[in-house]
Amino acid sequence: MNPYLKLVRIHNVIGAAIGDFTGYVVSSAWNFNLEKLIISLIVVSLVAAGGYAINDVYDIEIDKINKPDRPLPSGRISIKNAVILSYSTMIIGSGLAFILGILQGLLAIMTSIALIYYAKTLKRQGLAGNIIVATTTALSIFYGGIAYFEGNWFERVIIPTAYSFLLTLGRELVKGIEDYEGDKKYGVRTLATTKGIRFTWNIARVILLLMLAISPLPILLGFNIIYGILLIPFTFFTLKAVFAETSPRGGGEARGLLKGSAFIGMIAFILGSLPFKIFI
Repeated sequence: MNPYLKLVRIHNVIGAAIGDFTGYVVSSAWNFNLEKLIISLIVVSLVAAGGYAINDVYDIEIDKINKPDRPLPSGRISIKNAVILSYSTMIIGSGLAFILGILQGLLAIMTSIALIYYAKTLKRQGLAGNIIVATTTALSIFYGGIAYFEGNWFERVIIPTAYSFLLTLGRELVKGIEDYEGDKKYGVRTLATTKGIRFTWNIARVILLLMLAISPLPILLGFNIIYGILLIPFTFFTLKAVFAETSPRGGGEARGLLKGSAFIGMIAFILGSLPFKIFI
């Protein structure tokens, strides 16, 4: 893979774009304004790419232990070029966001600032950093809603936004378990290094089980039967993550499973928001 695509974690950028698309179609009930949708997809993708790049800049020493094959610790990309790429994509993305409106532009700027602050400081502050990641990830879905910004967009988009927040928060906690050794060596204050692996696992499991407990709610709020069908594999992957081994290795396994849950969840919201008249 091209090292720059790997630097920005292109698969995660695509995931953020899918999140934005999810928020847009859920909010609009598939009533497209193509210009708004395309701009919001570009904005979310650029801001996310910049966030991932700047994260690797500040993580280079830790990644020499945890992920030595990443573009920066392996020397395939210089720190200078990574910084230029990061700030350029976030500035361009935030600038384009003002085409959608002032609120949309300000949200893009605030998200960019949060991503930089997270990479520089909050990532090493335990739970606060986890909450920032969960919030910015959920905002990719919320951004699709605010890009549409018509009718009852907020009531519709807040549901998948909340699910994304809980799922990502749980995933961030198990990621901290996976990276325990490197984080401990460099004094990174994650929940796992300060409170222990077992305590962190228990918190993550409570969050994920809470999300599963409220997962049928969208059916009661008007989502179609496709959502209910996709809840089956979503629940399977999430429960498999919940019962993973209480260890760094189990954290890595759970993180991968929760990525699958996140993908299935977005597809469930996308297809579950389809108005049935489309099939007639």
